[in-house]
Amino acid sequence: SPPPKCTDCRQYLDDPDLKFFQGDPDDALEEPEMLTDERLSLFDANEDGFESYEDLPQHKATYFSVYDKKGHLCPFDTGLIEKNVELYFSGAVKPIYDDNPCLDGNIRVFKKKSNIVYIKGFPKSQQLGNALTLAFADYILMEPSEEYSAIFAVMQEKIYMSKIVVEFLQKNPDATYEDLLNKIETTVPPAGLNFNRFTEDSLLRHAQFVVEQVESYDEAGDIDEQPIIITPCMRDLIKLAGVTLGKRRAARRQAIRHPTKIEKDKGPTKATTTKLVYQIFDIFFSEQIEQNNKENIFKRRRCGVCEVTHLCINGSVYGLESCTKFSKNSVSIYSTPCTKFCLMCPRLGIADVVGEETVTWNFLDFATFTNDLKKKKRTHQKPRIVYIKGSLQSDGKKDYYLKASIDAEVLEVGDCVSVSPDDPTKPFFLARITALWEDDDGKMFHAHWFWRGTDTILGETSDPLELFLVDECEDMQLSYVQNKVNVLYKKPSENWFMEGGMDDDIKVVEDDGKTYFYQMWYDPEYARFESPPSCVSAEDNKYKFCLSCTRLDEIRQKEIPKVLEPIDESDAKVCYGLATKNGAQYRVGDGVYLLPEAFSFNLKPASPAKRPKKEEVDEDLYPENYRRSSDYIKGSNLDAPEPYRIARVKEIFCNKRSNGKPNEADIKLRIYKLYRPENTHKSLKASYHADINLLYWSDEEVTVDFKDVQGRCSVEYGEDLTESIQEYSAGGLDRFYFLEAYSAKSKTFEDPPNHARSAGNKGKGKGKGKGKGKGKASVPSEQTEQETAESKVLKLRTLDVFSGCGGLSEGFHQAEIAETLWAIEMWEPAAQAFRLNNPGTTVFTEDCNVLLKLVMAGEKTNSLGQKLPQKGDVEMLCGGPPCQGFSGMNRFNSRTYSKFKNSLVVSYLSYCDYYRPKFFLLENVRNFVSFKSSMVLKLTLRCLVRMGYQCTFGVLQAGQYGVAQTRRRAIVLASAPGEKLPMYPEPQHVFAPRTCQLSVVVDDKKYVSNISLISSAPFRTITVRDTMSDLPEVRNGASALEIAYNGEPQSWFQRQIRGSQYQPILRDHVCKDMSALVAARMRHIPLAPGSDWRDLPNIEVRLSDGTTTKKLRYTHHDKKNGRSGTGALRGVCSCAEGKPCDSADRQFNTLIPWCLPHTGNRHNHWAGLYGRLEWDGFFSTTVTNPEPMGKQGRVLHPEQHRVVSVRECARSQGFPDTYRLFGNILDKHRQVGNAVPPPLAKAIGLEIKSSMLEKLKANSSDVVKQEKMDTTD
Repeated sequence: SPPPKCTDCRQYLDDPDLKFFQGDPDDALEEPEMLTDERLSLFDANEDGFESYEDLPQHKATYFSVYDKKGHLCPFDTGLIEKNVELYFSGAVKPIYDDNPCLDGNIRVFKKKSNIVYIKGFPKSQQLGNALTLAFADYILMEPSEEYSAIFAVMQEKIYMSKIVVEFLQKNPDATYEDLLNKIETTVPPAGLNFNRFTEDSLLRHAQFVVEQVESYDEAGDIDEQPIIITPCMRDLIKLAGVTLGKRRAARRQAIRHPTKIEKDKGPTKATTTKLVYQIFDIFFSEQIEQNNKENIFKRRRCGVCEVTHLCINGSVYGLESCTKFSKNSVSIYSTPCTKFCLMCPRLGIADVVGEETVTWNFLDFATFTNDLKKKKRTHQKPRIVYIKGSLQSDGKKDYYLKASIDAEVLEVGDCVSVSPDDPTKPFFLARITALWEDDDGKMFHAHWFWRGTDTILGETSDPLELFLVDECEDMQLSYVQNKVNVLYKKPSENWFMEGGMDDDIKVVEDDGKTYFYQMWYDPEYARFESPPSCVSAEDNKYKFCLSCTRLDEIRQKEIPKVLEPIDESDAKVCYGLATKNGAQYRVGDGVYLLPEAFSFNLKPASPAKRPKKEEVDEDLYPENYRRSSDYIKGSNLDAPEPYRIARVKEIFCNKRSNGKPNEADIKLRIYKLYRPENTHKSLKASYHADINLLYWSDEEVTVDFKDVQGRCSVEYGEDLTESIQEYSAGGLDRFYFLEAYSAKSKTFEDPPNHARSAGNKGKGKGKGKGKGKGKASVPSEQTEQETAESKVLKLRTLDVFSGCGGLSEGFHQAEIAETLWAIEMWEPAAQAFRLNNPGTTVFTEDCNVLLKLVMAGEKTNSLGQKLPQKGDVEMLCGGPPCQGFSGMNRFNSRTYSKFKNSLVVSYLSYCDYYRPKFFLLENVRNFVSFKSSMVLKLTLRCLVRMGYQCTFGVLQAGQYGVAQTRRRAIVLASAPGEKLPMYPEPQHVFAPRTCQLSVVVDDKKYVSNISLISSAPFRTITVRDTMSDLPEVRNGASALEIAYNGEPQSWFQRQIRGSQYQPILRDHVCKDMSALVAARMRHIPLAPGSDWRDLPNIEVRLSDGTTTKKLRYTHHDKKNGRSGTGALRGVCSCAEGKPCDSADRQFNTLIPWCLPHTGNRHNHWAGLYGRLEWDGFFSTTVTNPEPMGKQGRVLHPEQHRVVSVRECARSQGFPDTYRLFGNILDKHRQVGNAVPPPLAKAIGLEIKSSMLEKLKANSSDVVKQEKMDTTD
C-alpha cells in the first residue's frame, strides 16, 4: 500500500526531511495591528497616501516560514494555494526601503493565510525574488528562517532556472536539449544561495514550473513572435520530464512580469542570392530571401501544363480559360484550376504545421472532374497518312521510310512529335522519331521518349518546357502522333564557367505550345542528371538508328556473363583464360570477392557470444528491470553480416552439354580459399589485433558459380611486394596480402607454398621483388598506368562553406583530391580549429551571405583585408548548410531562425551559381531529402540542373566506410559540363542492417543510389573496441589536455588513427564533469552490454558532495504494467492510474530518476538512457554534447564510470589523433559532433578522383583516335 500523506500539504508523513514549524515568538502581532506601526509608514500626516484603495501596501519580510494547519513546513508554489489549502505565514516585517535582512528592529507578524503567490520579473540587476500577498499587504521575501531555508532554496533554484531557460531560448531558438544543459551546467549560481551548481537533475525537477513560465512568457509576447515553447529543446524537456501543458494555474496567468524586456538579437541576415537561384526558390523561401530592389521582383511562373497563368490573389487561386497542352478534346473540362499540376503560385497548398517535421502540400480535390474525364471516351479523328515516294530503305527484313506525311505535315526521321496518351487527363507524350516503316500492325514509327520534368524527381519544381532524354523507346502506330514539335538542345556556353551570377532570365525558350528544350539525360532509377550521351550512328543505318536501343543493348551485353580465350578442353569441360561480367574482367590468378554463402570453411566457426540467460532479478532492488521487453540492443553488431569471402581463381571453365558444346550460360570457377583471421580457430579475437586486410593462404579448393562473384581484388604475398605492406595497403582500395598459410585440419600456420607466389617473384625478399605477383604481366602495367594517370590529376582549388572544424576538407585531403584555399565558418572556436589544422587556408569568420554580397559587388577583400576568391578561382565547392531545420534529432522547424538556416541552402546554391566550380558537394542529415515533402531536395536539384550541372543525390551510411558509428547523411553531388558526374562510393565495411536503409521515397517512388554492394562488403565492421580500447583510463571530469598514451595501439584502426607521430601525445582525452548524483548513477550502471537506467538499484547512496540520495517511492497502481512479482506498486504518479498528474507526486534526489518511470510507458521505456557503449558494438550518431539523458543516451564508457571523452568521440568520427580541436570541452564536443566523418569524405573524394581519371582517359583516347584519322587522311 502507498505510504501515508498529509491531507493538507501532501507531503509523506514518514519522510525524514519533513519539518515542523517551531511556533511564533511571544511578541508576534496580527497583521492588521502590525500594519499600523509607524515604522512601516512611508507618508507623514501631511502627505497623500494611496491613489486607490485597491492598491495594497508593500513591505518586506525576513526570517519567514510557511506551514499548513498541522504545522508542516511546506513550499507555497506547488499548487496548494490554488487548491484552497490553508497556508500560514510567520516572519519579521520591514519597510519597503530597508534592504537589511537582519532581525534588528523588525515587527513580527502572526500567522495569517496567504492568498496569492507571484514571481517578480527578471531585472538587469539579476536579483530575483518571491512575494506573498496576505489579506492586507504584499510582502517581498528576503531571507527565510533557518528551518525553512532548505525549502526556500529549492524555490529560488527554480526561479533562477526559469530565468536561464527563458533568456537562453529567446536568443537561441534552435538550441537542442544538450545545448540547454550546457548552458545550465556552465551557469554559476548567484552568491548567497546554498547550492553551487545547476544540474540536469535540477532542470528535470523543476521542469513543470519552468515550462509554465515559458508559456507565460509566450503569452506576454508580441503577436508576431514565434513562441519559444515549440523550440527543439523545450519539446524534448516536455517529453522527458512528462510535463503537462495548458494547466497553468489561474493565479499565475500573469506570473512573470518583465520590468525590462530581454533584448532581442537583430537576427540573422537573409539569404544573399543570385538572380537564377532567387527565381527558383522564390516560391519556397519568399519570406527569407532579401528583396533589395525592384529588379529582384520577378514575374510569377506558369504551371507548365496550363496555357493560362494562375494568379494568386488573397490566398485564392483563379482559374483557366483553356488548357491547350492537354488533349484537344478536353479543353472545356479544365475551366477549373488544374492545381494538381500547378505549384508555382506562392501560396498554393502550402500549410506549415507547427510541431510537425514535414509540411503537407495540400491540393484541391480533383476526384470529381477527373472522374468526369474518365467517363468521356476519347474520339480520335484518324489522320490521313501518306508516305512520300522515293524514301524507301531496307535492311532485308523491313522496308523503312525516311519521310512521311500526316495531314499535309511532313515528318522525317529525327523529327520530334507529340503523342496522345490513353489517359486524357495527362499531357501529351513527347518523342523523337528514329525510324518509320509499315508492317502487319500498320504504319509504325519507333519513338525515343523524352520525359517531362514532372516525370522526374524534380516533379512540380521543374521547368515546364524542359525535357530529359531517357533510355526508353517503343514501337508506336503513327495514328497516335498529334503534332510535330520543336525540341532544342541547350548546349552549355563556351564561357559557361564565367557566366555565374549573371542576370539571365530563367526562361530558356518562348512558350508557343510546340517548342521545348533539353540539356540532360536522366536515369530514373538513380535520379541522375547527366550530359546527353554521345553516340554517332553509322551512315548506313541512320534511317533506323536509336540511341536508346544502342545504349540498352550495350548495358545488357555488359551484364551478361561471358567466357573468352579458351585455353584447354577435355571431355567434360572447356577451360578459359578470361571471364567478364558487368564490365569487369576476371583472369586466372585474380583475387575475387564472393558472397559469404558461396563456400564455407572446413573449420567450424566459433559461435558468436550469446547474451547470458536472464537470471532471476530482485524486483524490490531493481524495480525497473521488468521494462526490458526486447533483447534488441541499439548499437549492437550481432546482426552485422559477414564480409565477402576472398579467393584466388585457379580455373575458369564451363561444363559441356550432352551435345558436346560448352554451357556458357553456367560459368564455374575453381578457386583457392583464403582465410581471414576471424575464420581461423583464433576467431574474432585474432581479427581485432591483425591488419584488416590480412589473409592466410589455403590450399583448400572449391568450385563456385561465377554469379557469386561480386568484384575483383588484389591479393599479394607480402614478401614479394616492392614496397612496404603499409604503403601497399594505403595505395588503393581492395588490396589484401598474406604472409602465412593456414591449415584448418591441423590448426597451424606455416609458410605458403610456391604456387601461392607469382613465378617472377619467388625468392625475392620484401621490397626487392620486381612485380606484384599475380602471375601475369598485365597487372603491373595496369597499376603503373593507374598510378601514372593519378599523378596527372591536379588537386582542386576548394572553398569549404560552413566548414566547421574541417571534417569534409580533411577527408578530401586524405583522398589527395583537394587543396582547401578558403573556408567559411561563423562560429569562432570551429574556425580556429580549422586554422590549426589547415594553416595555409584563408578562413573567413563572417556570415556567408555578407561575403557573397561583397564578391557579387566586385569587392576583392573583406573588412579584415582577407582576399576573397573570385570567379574562376574555385574548382570545388563543398559544405553542409546548418541542418537544425532538417535533422530528425531536432524535431521542429517552424521557428523563423530555423527557417533562415534552412534558407542557407539557397545561399550555398548561390555560391555554386556564382563561382561555377567543376565539382559541387552538399552534405546534410538524412532528413534533408524528405524535408518539406522533399521540396528542398527537388528545388536544390532544380537549381543545379538549370545552372547546367549534372547532378544526383544519395544517402550514405558512415559506418560502411570505416567508423564505429551509425551516421546516415544525404549527399548531393554535381559536376560541371564536360566533367564526369561521380558515382557514390561502394561500402568498404559491413554494418548493422537496421542502420543501412538508404533508399528514399519521393512522390511515392523509391530511389536508390548506384551502390550495388548491399548484402556484404570487403571488410569487417569497425567496433568500439577497435576505436578506443588503447586509450588510458580517465575519471569523470578528467581535464588534462595532453597526456601519454601509456601503451601501443592494439588494433588496425588504432594504428591508422594514431598515424606516425614522432613523439606521440594524446590530446583532448577529457570528459565532462558530471554532478555528484549523475556520477553515482553512472557508477551503478552494470558493465554488461545493453545496460541502462533500468538496471539501477533502488537504494540510498552517499554522494561525493556529502549528501545522500533517497529511495524512489512507488505510490500508485500502474494500470498498464500491474504490480511486481512481489505485489509491489509500479506507478510513481497518479497518471499511472489514468488520472491527471499531481505535482505533489514528484520525487527528487533519487538514484532512479523519477521522470523516467513517470513517462516510460509512452516513450519505449526510455531504452538506452544512461546506457553503456558495447565493446563489440558501435556508437549512435555522435552528438554535440554527450548527456546520459540526452537523445542518444548510450554515451557511457563500456567499463569506466563516465561519459565518453572528446577524443573518443573524435575517433568515432574517424578524426586522426593528430587533429586539433579548439576551445573548452563543450566547444570541442560540438565541433566533433557537427563534423562530417573524414573517412566518409575520403571515400567520396576518391570517387571524384575516379571521375576525373575517366575524363582524362576519355580525352586521351579521343586524341589517339584523332591522330589515327589524321594519319589515314
